[in-house]
Parts: sequence; structure tokens; C-alpha cells
Amino acid sequence: MTLVLQGMRRSGTTIVYDALDHDPDLALWYEPLAAAKAPAIGGGSGAREVDVFARLRAAREAFLRDRPGATEDDLNLGAPRDAALEFDGDLPPLVADYLRFLLDRPGPVAAKFTRLYAKVPAIGRIVPDAGFVLLLRDPRAVAVSYLFGKARRNERIYGDPDAFFTRRSSYTAWSSGPISELVRRECADERLPEPTDLERILLIWRFTVERAWRDARATFGDRAIMVRHEDFCADPERELRRIHDLDGRAVPESVADWARANVRTPGPIHAEGDPRWRESFRRMGLDDLLDEAGYGASIKS
Repeated sequence: MTLVLQGMRRSGTTIVYDALDHDPDLALWYEPLAAAKAPAIGGGSGAREVDVFARLRAAREAFLRDRPGATEDDLNLGAPRDAALEFDGDLPPLVADYLRFLLDRPGPVAAKFTRLYAKVPAIGRIVPDAGFVLLLRDPRAVAVSYLFGKARRNERIYGDPDAFFTRRSSYTAWSSGPISELVRRECADERLPEPTDLERILLIWRFTVERAWRDARATFGDRAIMVRHEDFCADPERELRRIHDLDGRAVPESVADWARANVRTPGPIHAEGDPRWRESFRRMGLDDLLDEAGYGASIKS
């Protein structure tokens, strides 16, 4: 069976990929809809000194070899090339063929995405019997990761709680500016207030979770599950079993061993007790979704 894993950027998707990559029987793809041209050592997690795109580049080369006129750019469906491509529910025929080339093959196969949230029904038409895993992370932790940036280089700007909760600027990270504007367009009938930098990230979290989970349940039924980053870090073997249950396989010992040795407990949430978190969730329409995703009790307490 094929496993499709989708999660928002900065949500801990790569650490799940890292663990699964220790399964010698699994054909595993990292971000098939990304540019993938340059080496990405360690990917989003930085947990391993490997180029996570190396395998994908070789597969793309094989796929494009018999398709004159088609280029790698045709397979790059999203930001920073063009964020609007992430909001199109359809897959161009070439990209559909490419994903079929990656996913429709003998033996267990899995692919990890961050650009698939609006395309779940389309991927379901390619691999209708797949298992679908929505990878989630506490939206507060996601927002901190976006705003502080890698190695927390922007903490000097956003570290003060007043700046963190109120700043409005042109700052964009992982294309949060253009993507959040597209989300605002999707939610235009709600007349949401002008978002702060923080609330732009929360809007993206809302859309990626809301859209992907709704469509996953409709497309894959009980073969769609949520895996929260916090649960994965607390008990990676349990969550890996849930993932492998979708394809009817036991967790390989090599996968479990790597996860036990390398998965770390998440750090504290920045300004965790500040009531402005709840106000931002309310302003961006996240309250019900937080409950659905299992975060409501801890965030609202």
C-alpha cells in the first residue's frame, strides 16, 4: 500500500520522514512537488547529514527522460515559485503522471508532502487505496518556528511578547506572506480582521489542517489519520505503529531504533501563558478547529 503524508511547513514532517527512511523495504519520497534542484542536507529537521532530495532528483531524471519538452520546473507546484499553485485543487496531467510514476509501484511506498493540502482528492484519484496521514503540530509552536526562523535568528525582533503578538510587517518566511494572502482570499466571506505577522501563520495552519482533513476523510475514509507532532515525540513507536497499521505492516526494528535514539521532546511554547494566544485564535477563526485537532483543551486551559 501507498502512504501519503501531508503536513504544514515547520510542523515536524521531516522527523517522521527521517524515521521512515530507515525502513529498507520502503520506497520513500521527500517533497515530490518541491523544486528539489539543490541539495537539502538534513531537510527540515536537520537530524541527518543526508541530501533528502537526492533520491527524488534521480527519479525525476528517469521520469523526464522520455518526455521531451517537459522540465523539472513543470513538477515544482508551489511556493516560492508560485504560491497560487498550492491552492489549485487539480493536478496538471504531467504532474499526475509523475506522481503515479513515484507512487504506483510494487512494494510499500510513501511520500511526504507540504504542498498537497488542496489536492487531496486529486491524489486520491491516483492512489485510491492509499493510507493518508495528516501530520500536525501545535499551531503556537509552528508560529514560533516561522517567526523566529532557523537558529532563532529573528528572536531579537519577535522575542518580546508585545512585538510577537502585535507586529504587522512585510516579513515572510517559507512564503508565509503570499500563502497567507491566498488563505485570506479563501476566507473572504468571513471578513476576518487584518492579521498580525503571527496571525498570518495561524491562518495558514487553519487552512492546511481544515482543507486537508476535510478532504482526507471524504477521500480515504478510515484510512485517514491525524498524527500530532507532540504525540510522535512523546511515543514515536506508538505513532509509527498507527502509521504502519494503514499498510498492514509491523514497524521495522530499524525504524523504531532510530526513532528511540533521535526523536526529542519539543521545547516550551514562547509566551505560552499569554492570553493573546487565545485572542489570536478567536480572531482567525481557529477555536473549533483546535478542538477537532485535539489541541483545544491544552491551549484553552
